[in-house]
Amino acid sequence: MEIKTNEMNPAKSCDVTRGHEHYLSHILLLEQASPIALKAIIKREEKKCGKDIGILLIENKDTFKTQYEIEFLQLFQREDVNDNIDTWDTLQLCAVTFALFKSDLTEPEVKAIQCIYDQRKDIEHYLECASLTYNTYKEKQYLLHNQLLELITLIDDKANLDCKRMVFSFQSKTIKLSESQIGKLTQTDDINTHLKIAIEEDVVTENDIIGEENDQQLQTNGQTFTEELQNKTVYVNDSAVLTCKLNIPTDENVEWRKDNKPVETSNNLMVMSKNGNHWLAISRASLEDLGQYTCIYGHISTSADLTVIDEALRVVVDLPVKIEVIEHGNIDIECKVNLLSSKPIWRHKGESLQSSCRKVILANGNTHKLMITNVTLHDEGEYIIDFGNVSSKTTVQIQGEKDIIHRKQITHELYRNWMRGALALKYLKIGLEGFSNKVVTKQHNDLMKTLGNTCNTCTERSLLPHKQDQCPRQGKHQCLCAKSQKNKSRQTCPNGGFCGNVYNRIVCKHRFQDPSFTNTDVQKWSSDPWSVATCFINTSGYKGKQSAKDVDCSGLLSMCINNIYIEMMLGEVIIDGKIDAFAQAREARNDILHSPNYELSENQLNKFIKMFKEVLEIKDKHGNTPLKGEPGVANALHLLDMVQQNQIEINLEHEMRELRAHGMSRLEEKYETAKEQASVIANAFEYC
Repeated sequence: MEIKTNEMNPAKSCDVTRGHEHYLSHILLLEQASPIALKAIIKREEKKCGKDIGILLIENKDTFKTQYEIEFLQLFQREDVNDNIDTWDTLQLCAVTFALFKSDLTEPEVKAIQCIYDQRKDIEHYLECASLTYNTYKEKQYLLHNQLLELITLIDDKANLDCKRMVFSFQSKTIKLSESQIGKLTQTDDINTHLKIAIEEDVVTENDIIGEENDQQLQTNGQTFTEELQNKTVYVNDSAVLTCKLNIPTDENVEWRKDNKPVETSNNLMVMSKNGNHWLAISRASLEDLGQYTCIYGHISTSADLTVIDEALRVVVDLPVKIEVIEHGNIDIECKVNLLSSKPIWRHKGESLQSSCRKVILANGNTHKLMITNVTLHDEGEYIIDFGNVSSKTTVQIQGEKDIIHRKQITHELYRNWMRGALALKYLKIGLEGFSNKVVTKQHNDLMKTLGNTCNTCTERSLLPHKQDQCPRQGKHQCLCAKSQKNKSRQTCPNGGFCGNVYNRIVCKHRFQDPSFTNTDVQKWSSDPWSVATCFINTSGYKGKQSAKDVDCSGLLSMCINNIYIEMMLGEVIIDGKIDAFAQAREARNDILHSPNYELSENQLNKFIKMFKEVLEIKDKHGNTPLKGEPGVANALHLLDMVQQNQIEINLEHEMRELRAHGMSRLEEKYETAKEQASVIANAFEYC
């Protein structure tokens, strides 16, 4: 499920909501889809035993008491037992399934239920950082999605279909999530309340899905594709097979089409059917075979694109030569290729790997990743990613728990890298300060020359910048003119409409027409350039700032992203607020400040420093670097090089005084927390 937020506020969209999107999808999978599968398994095993679930619970009461203490207290109250399966939450369903039937389950079922149980327990820990850890819930959702599809393969057909439709609906359903809805989520840490909010705020629910299914059944008499065609990419002369499956065992009246024209069979292309399974097979693909293929049965159909590439696949970013990690740590192994490709095979010591609760295989476009959590000594050895004709390999070395001194050194280095990242962030800010002060002053001077007059009497509460039917903002409900309906005393600027003209020019110069007037003092628009500049920073807390030294790095980057005037001053550079150098640097800044353990690997640090340097060395379409000649930029690039080459001696207390001088209060808070945590870790090592 993709949840879209209000696109009128890009800074908040990037910095706040992304974790909430994946978090909502995650809890819906845990609390709506998972119980369907778990209940079906319990009923299936209950039927096999020939005993009522209440009797089975009582017979295994001691097992619950020793292995699932919390669930025991919920299920057994005094002499009574709660045997109403519809009142059990996800954790209770997992606990009952394992306590009563674990030895009778298949290995994939055990892995899937363990995944559900672990993720549901872990979610309480992650609630506080739902808006901070950008990838945590996305990766968890991906793993849970796959595990649920594994779990439902051997359950009742109706439950299978209900769960499958819910899983895929959560992946594909598009809704909107507003600031007020996010506010409701952040007011409580109770997951049940969050689930209720998700349902009440128009997130897809079980009733929606069943309603959609019933509508479809009215048109198709219950006939459906239980397995749909999937997009496929192959190379010229490779074989290609497209597969789908109907829920009825028919081999007749099935039609295949390519680009809406009937498929013509030949020695190179065949269509086959057996017991509801349908295949289209191409023995040697050519460029003429690419297109959209559709399998049609009556009123239902399924389609997929076949892409044929006349170019050799090659690895553009190899796996690292060697990876060292501490036992019980985590590993991310990443490889990039030049083309979209079929799923490669990951191997460890020659044995192929499959996604599990601890090992997750991800493919995102041309990037392929293997993630291993809680590594053990058994995870050591050679890893290969095999694309058929090309491959890449790495060696993973695990440091055992007994190597305390080495672990302490590694922890210290990761923490020191985090401080180096903070320094790099400071040096990026230094590099942007001179240019920011210059462009803010120039924009204000140009504005005053154009308008001619001044005003120091209007305020945000009194100003009516324009009539409602003349509003230039896309989000008109957020404009001061919309607030005039509640505040009838609003009036146009008495000084020749000066303040209204400034207001409209700020809106028009904002890339997303969504400036933040909580950061400004309207009365100072004619006298203070920074009272205008801070309107282009979409997070609050910048009111009264009078120079670039008073604004943190995030604020300066936000100005560069949102203020079209700055883009004009830089010349023909690409700034879109999504993938440009400034946006990526802001992402890197967030990753540094939101690091849960105040640690950075050397690779992460180098990646972030590279992003910061790309901002200061940003190029226009002619290859010119418009920022390089600005005051402070050359020195900032030199300092970033020194940080990257580890040539700066870090005195933590001295550096924090420097960071404080640069107004980076958020980083200062993070440092104080990190210092406390580092002390706890050091004491733990001494104890060991």
